[in-house]
Amino acid sequence: MCDISAKRKPLVVIVLITWCSTAPGAAQQYSLPPAFVPNPGSTARPFPPGGFSTSTGHPGGFAYDPNDPRNDYDQSAGQRPGDLPPEFVPKGARVNPGGFEGAGGAFGGFEEDSFRKRNRLEGDVRGLLQSLDVQASQMCTNNVAAQWNFETNINQATQLDAINAQQFYAEFQHGVWDLLNNLGNINSLDPQTYRQIRYYSVIGPSALPPEDLDRYNRLINDMLAIYNTASICAHNDPFHCGLRLQPDLVKIMAKSRNWEELQHVWTEWRRNSGQKMKDTFEQMTVLSNKAARSNNFTDTSDYWSFPFESPALMLDLEDAWEEIKPLYEQLQAYVRRRLREYYGPERISRQAPLPAHVLGNMWAQSWTNIFDITQPYPGQNFLDVTPEMIKQGYSPPDLFRLAEDFFVSLNMSVLPLDFWQGSVLQEPLDRIVLCQPSAWDFCNRRDFRIKMCTNVNMKDLITAHHEMAHIYYFMMYKNLPKVFRDGANPAFHEAIGEAIGLSVGTPRHLQALGLVQKSIDQLAVDINFLYSSALDKLAFLPFAFVLDKWRYDVFSGAVKKEEYNCHWWLLSEKYQGIKPPVLRSEIDFDPGAKYHIPANIPYLRYFVSTILQFQIHRSLCTAAGQYRPNDPSHRLHDCDIYRSKEAGKILTQIMEKGSSQPWRDVLFQATGESRLDGRALREYFAPLEEWLRDENLRTGEFIGWLYDGDYCKQSIETAGLQVYGGFYNRSVKYNLSLDVLLGLAMVWVMHRLFYL
Repeated sequence: MCDISAKRKPLVVIVLITWCSTAPGAAQQYSLPPAFVPNPGSTARPFPPGGFSTSTGHPGGFAYDPNDPRNDYDQSAGQRPGDLPPEFVPKGARVNPGGFEGAGGAFGGFEEDSFRKRNRLEGDVRGLLQSLDVQASQMCTNNVAAQWNFETNINQATQLDAINAQQFYAEFQHGVWDLLNNLGNINSLDPQTYRQIRYYSVIGPSALPPEDLDRYNRLINDMLAIYNTASICAHNDPFHCGLRLQPDLVKIMAKSRNWEELQHVWTEWRRNSGQKMKDTFEQMTVLSNKAARSNNFTDTSDYWSFPFESPALMLDLEDAWEEIKPLYEQLQAYVRRRLREYYGPERISRQAPLPAHVLGNMWAQSWTNIFDITQPYPGQNFLDVTPEMIKQGYSPPDLFRLAEDFFVSLNMSVLPLDFWQGSVLQEPLDRIVLCQPSAWDFCNRRDFRIKMCTNVNMKDLITAHHEMAHIYYFMMYKNLPKVFRDGANPAFHEAIGEAIGLSVGTPRHLQALGLVQKSIDQLAVDINFLYSSALDKLAFLPFAFVLDKWRYDVFSGAVKKEEYNCHWWLLSEKYQGIKPPVLRSEIDFDPGAKYHIPANIPYLRYFVSTILQFQIHRSLCTAAGQYRPNDPSHRLHDCDIYRSKEAGKILTQIMEKGSSQPWRDVLFQATGESRLDGRALREYFAPLEEWLRDENLRTGEFIGWLYDGDYCKQSIETAGLQVYGGFYNRSVKYNLSLDVLLGLAMVWVMHRLFYL
């Protein structure tokens, strides 16, 4: 789930999806403004799978993420090495002071006499910003329109338009950056003017010199090519190869309960993905830090922290995590017991970290896939209204009508007719589209759309409300300058969308929709529901924190290349309470097995949004009179803000400010809170925490975890080729020579050839 709002972002080529050639269907495309005419003689490279990326990975917006924990989109989508032709050379953004080439030209250029006289020569900074706002909005509209046309009708023509539009937009951003960097002292300007200039002055890697930007793009493409083409052979069948992350390995990690198979898949995926990109990653970090310094930051971690406007961001986030940690430790202890009962105490001890490969997910970032073998009350399923929706004859547009009604009930306006005419709310039959749910802002203050291949089920009902939250956010801040049309920080858009989802999924709301006859109020159902949610949202938090804490340590120089992998496992054990199934070394590069590492996409916004959603939900529910601490009749997880004008007022106060003020000020003015507060999440899960505490006390569980052996060593030689068989407390050490290993391999091959 994501929202698209093209803005100041670096130009990075991301290998993401395979281009699918098809004749243009009867698509209702967006009409590009007359000023936008792709260069007929363009030598632009073939559209790289996934297009040009912003710092968050979407070709025109700010929240597309194929590995967002809130979606299950197939990010690999069948890439092959042939996706990148041999002659492919990333060109990056280029400044053309005389304007952009092409019939008609998209922008006249920053050296145009009228532009210079009107702004630079008169020293009218505000006039300059007003002119830039008009130009930025127009260029953004051109770019987003081209990306929309491509994603809703994938073919060669829309592909070329998309690449040209993105190139023009990147050049415009670079031109603005170059212009504003020569303004001189801007510290004496009023805060809003200064803030606009500061935001325009940050363009990420596009600030690199051309040759460095080309190399930066190439390094990222090289790593993503490794990631997207990695495959392994099946467990116990070396002739069944070509298993890829999506759908093969993800499915095995989710469904298999075979310890050895899970260990094999976990290990082989990392050997064939992350391990092969360690050197390239180190080279990329050097250029990434150089780009950060070009944007007046000390390093990439400083650059990534900029939108959060906190001088000690990691310390603030660690404080928030410490507030949540007691609940996580209770969850980890309970899951450890249930897995110990399933796999046996010889594999999972009472006090050790959890083996990372048996948690139902390749990265242990979500544990929802082991709900079936760990659920507190088997057979007490929580609510799913999908059958009732089908019975009542719901169609995909109906889900979005319900979502519109939700926001109208909060005293917000109805959607413009253009939304319904322009959006793609179900998969068309006459053309290929990118089905990832997304919300789009066309930067012209009137055109907002959703693209989603909707199915009639409860999951998509909640997703429809989530995407609609982005649309209303766009509409609320549409009258701000273009540079401020964004969330208060990178986490706010997702946090608000997720907070709305917390209301929509309650029995109270589903009853109001006529999808449930009566509200369900049973302890077993409640605990199962909260437990399932905790396996997703709570288990995710330490993973999200570790991913960027590790990168911040790398970018700052605190961790060197020869420490990459062992530092990763040091943090994973400390914060997640997990360990690898087999001994790791510095030959490995396990962080690279996660998409966001080779793509160089920040991840902390997911950590922040996961906490912030509960904080916003608490404020909305308190205003709606539906939450009272310590009152069992007004519990936070039961709250539904539907039809609450008071809750709508708070949402409006947050949304209408966009990013025009520091996020702490925005949050304080609306809710009276000015920091990230992990206690709201604890309050939401309070019934589950009480149940876990009682259950762990009943069974005498150890709360927390103890380091129980070596998880990573500097080299395989110093590790002595130790193979731990997936556990550490009862490990067996094997010293295997190369001859022995080859001999065993030959025995296996002969056995497969002659006896099977």
